[in-house]
Amino acid sequence: MENMPLELQKETRKIIIDMVLNTDFSRHFILLTELKTKLGNNFPTESLEDRTLIMSVSLRVANQFKVVRDRPVFFKWMDMMFDEFYKQGDMEKVLELPISKFMDRENTNKEKAFSNYLNVVCRPLFVTYLILVNDEEINNSIFKDGLDKNKKNLETRIDENSGK
Repeated sequence: MENMPLELQKETRKIIIDMVLNTDFSRHFILLTELKTKLGNNFPTESLEDRTLIMSVSLRVANQFKVVRDRPVFFKWMDMMFDEFYKQGDMEKVLELPISKFMDRENTNKEKAFSNYLNVVCRPLFVTYLILVNDEEINNSIFKDGLDKNKKNLETRIDENSGK
């Protein structure tokens, strides 16, 4: 960045900082709503705000892409995510704090919780983002070969576990 003009350095730094701050889950639905609202209104423009929004949502999509990967990777990520959640719940329990939703290993069905996560967080994110991409082959790859297939794999695992 040292060879960049000062104004471009400042703009780049601001975008990077905003993108990192926007990775916080508390920003997920705010960003998604903002993107949905802008999509019908001559979007994107060259504005810093629009570029930051696109890059922030792109980073969020990249972070969630594990849910469209092949079955072993998909389940490995789910298990790792819940290992982290359960460790947090265990610490909350030791500290005598209320245990956060989905963090209680004794009362959370991780497959059902992850299924809801796919429906509420991932699917709307991909659907909205793919409006920008506008490529049917990519759309089919992400949904038919990725998310939908993994959702069925997850439902199969839920059914198998409920029969035990």
